[in-house]
Amino acid sequence: MGWKDWKGDKLMQLIEGAGRQAVRDTCEVVLEAAKTEVPHDEGTLERSGRVIMAPEGPAGVICFGGGPGTGHPIVPYAVRWHENNANFQKGRKRFYLRDPFNRLAAPTLHKSLVQELGKVLK
Repeated sequence: MGWKDWKGDKLMQLIEGAGRQAVRDTCEVVLEAAKTEVPHDEGTLERSGRVIMAPEGPAGVICFGGGPGTGHPIVPYAVRWHENNANFQKGRKRFYLRDPFNRLAAPTLHKSLVQELGKVLK
């Protein structure tokens, strides 16, 4: 009994891994929701959606429009269709990334973080 076998470094590593996985899961949920709202003409913009995780720590980026690091060519109108209103078809709309993020990120992150930490702290 006691503090002789304290493994704080291992615990921190497990918690950081759980946080990273929770962020990845959250980004994927937001990305999938955004793909149903992104303007769809030929599907180029929709197919350009990616989740890119930071090399270290629990940080990720959800992006549309391609470019370096995404494995997809640049889609020059990605920002324009996010910020400007137009006559979108099929129920698509502007703010295709902002709205799903605002709607889903916090509850999904909380649920995923509790789930991942529960696996680590069993």
